[in-house]
Amino acid sequence: MISISVDVSQAKSFLARGRGEGGEQARALMDWARRFVKDGIESLLRAELSIVLERDDGNTRNGFRTRTLALSGIGDLVLSVPRDRKGAYRTALLPFRKRRTAELEELAAEMFLAGMSTRDVSRAVERHFGSKFDSKEISRMVAATSSELDAWRERDLRATKYKFLYLDGANFSVRRGKIVERLAFLCVIGVRADDEKMEVLSIEVGDREQKALWEELFQGLARRGMDMDAVELGIMDGLAGLESAFCAAFPNGRTQRCQVHAKRNALKRVSVRARDAFKADLDLVFYAKTEASARSSFVELAAKWKKKYPGAVGVVERDLDSLLRFYAWEERYWASLRTTNPIERVNKEFKRRTKAMEITGGETTTHRLLAYVALTMNLGWRKYALSAPKNFYTLKAA
Repeated sequence: MISISVDVSQAKSFLARGRGEGGEQARALMDWARRFVKDGIESLLRAELSIVLERDDGNTRNGFRTRTLALSGIGDLVLSVPRDRKGAYRTALLPFRKRRTAELEELAAEMFLAGMSTRDVSRAVERHFGSKFDSKEISRMVAATSSELDAWRERDLRATKYKFLYLDGANFSVRRGKIVERLAFLCVIGVRADDEKMEVLSIEVGDREQKALWEELFQGLARRGMDMDAVELGIMDGLAGLESAFCAAFPNGRTQRCQVHAKRNALKRVSVRARDAFKADLDLVFYAKTEASARSSFVELAAKWKKKYPGAVGVVERDLDSLLRFYAWEERYWASLRTTNPIERVNKEFKRRTKAMEITGGETTTHRLLAYVALTMNLGWRKYALSAPKNFYTLKAA
């Protein structure tokens, strides 16, 4: 049993300092805590050596050596570690050949994964814990503490059926050796059939405009046990090769083109003076009460604008069936299915978390960073169903 004792003189000294203003009380308490933890650890080390010496009558104590240890919540401690004359004693209480506890390293890794740059992580940890990390150390810590993130990225999908998929990507600067490249990270969000909750299913690196990479991503989903026949709809923008790759991978899946992307592409082909009027007519198509009304409104739009802006009308006409496909499902889903907004929300969060980093690091580190962001978003989505889009929409893509 370990007991704590404080004599009267110590108490008076502490209480006198604790009467200061602002954060002086907290600093006094922390200083006392450091001294208490230091004294406690050193007492345990001396007791541990005593147990070793009891087993070896010919061995004796041989002074002390100094060792620094950084503890999460406490900071750097300079400890006096006892030695024995034969050199047989090696403490089991302190991490072997490490100046920091695993908890502190995990904290630094999580700070980086949460979006702080390596420089900011080093500065914050040094200020509050007295331990300084360089970028290589932080990368090592991320690798050491990220096994569960890697496992999450490859998790088995057999237990759940997904009815809707959102597909898109975002670009990041990634270091490959001595070269910095802009690479796209492809992302897939699934909507569960049983409770309509969303979750990020896959994050892969590559050029999002190449059909082969989407095919590889879909093969990965199948390998992890996803029921490809259960997928009813894929919501996407007009990325080259994506639609054909999706239809080949999901035999019962149909495609919904993002109305926001289509609207932007069409408006680019309309003069500035006519854009508001064209947009108002296009909204009559996209937000009609029924599919029949939407198609009727498009006929009117084409009659009014096609002669003057054939390119703008053609953008909508070419993909009209896919732009109106959401009408085949229940009305409660319409607001969520007509655009890729949920995945735009994920991409926005990716970019917000990596904004502090001019370069996110190597490909593996970036993968882990994005997996961490995706995992935290999955946790936040647990309480919301797809039929309540206000809980996950972003205005950027509304």
